[in-house]
Amino acid sequence: MTVPSFDGSSSAVPPLSGREPVEVALEGGPADVPRKLRVMHDVVSAGKIKIPRNGGYEHFERVGVSADSGGPPLFRWTTRTKVAE
Repeated sequence: MTVPSFDGSSSAVPPLSGREPVEVALEGGPADVPRKLRVMHDVVSAGKIKIPRNGGYEHFERVGVSADSGGPPLFRWTTRTKVAE
């Protein structure tokens, strides 16, 4: 996609910044964790997501993109940790 610049020429759309939400797909983990989630772009770049749930955290790591061609980044559940008391 291109956007017109002030001088009338076209330029490519700038890359996403860390302030823009991105949809990701989640695989594995507890059944009540949503399968799609919107997170900030810098979280996707880091490759790890930590979701607070029931006094602990569900951890997901990026494994690629979802099965849909050009689909959202895919994160697979790796472990659960408890909040330290």
